[in-house]
This record gives sequence, structure tokens and C-alpha cells, in this order.
Amino acid sequence: MAESPDQGTQILQHIILERDNGSYANGKRWDSSILQGKITLLVYFDPDERDKGKIFMPTLEAFEEDLDFSQFQTILIVNLKATLIPGFLIKTVIKGQAKDHTKRNYVFDNNSVLVKSWKLTDNEYNTLVIDEVSRVIYSHSGEWEDGEILILNSLIRSHVRRN
Repeated sequence: MAESPDQGTQILQHIILERDNGSYANGKRWDSSILQGKITLLVYFDPDERDKGKIFMPTLEAFEEDLDFSQFQTILIVNLKATLIPGFLIKTVIKGQAKDHTKRNYVFDNNSVLVKSWKLTDNEYNTLVIDEVSRVIYSHSGEWEDGEILILNSLIRSHVRRN
């Protein structure tokens, strides 16, 4: 279910993922204050639902090619609590992806902290566009419908200059 662009009013609560609750893929603590000052594309997903994001990958790769990353960032957060796949296997795969995709910030949420604090859909593929003050300006959960990726693409590009 998508939310109309620029209709969001939710300011995201400040969260820190560290130790047992999670971290960046490199093991360092993740602090949601990183959301401030840039437009952020945040993907929060259950590893069992990752295929729902495949249709979106070409758009993400296009952002990485031509958007100014001093104004824009991508954060992919894996909800490890939402799957029966062993966490060490997922972490091994994600750490490899992090080396190949250096513009993406990979984060692990070991205990569904963001589901509870930000009221995201559990056991699902969530996509948020967050403005410079940590306000959600677009949200999507589940399967992509015709036209939704175009709306998301236009929204992000209208807020961020190209390289």
C-alpha cells in the first residue's frame, strides 16, 4: 500500500541499533540521526520477502549512477527477526553485497526494533522516502503496483540534484 508523495507527516523516532539489537554490516552501531540532512531511500525488509524488491533494483542502480550522494543516501535494513534463515548466513551474504555496492548502507535489525518503533509492516518489504528532517514523505509496503516505482523515482529526483 503506497502513501501519496508529500502527504507524510510522520517524523521518525530516533533509534540506535547496537550490540544485540543490530548494527551496520561492518559491526558498528547504526544511529538514525544519519537520516538528517539528506533525502534517504530506506528499504526495510524481511529476507523471505526480498524478491518483492527485485523489480525496484534497476531504479536503485540508476540512483547510484547519477544522483548526488552528498544530498541522497540509500539504507537497506534487514529484519533478521522476521525470518527462520540463520542470521549468520544472511550476514555473510549481505557483507559480500556491501563490498560490491559501496553507496548502499547495509544495516541489521536483529530484534525488529524498527517495526515496533516506526510502525513498519513486519514480515514484509517496506520502502520509505525520508526528507532532510527525518519526515516520511512516501511509504510503500509489499508488492509494487504499476506506476508506483515511477512515482517514487520522480519524487526522489525532484528532491536531489544529479551528479
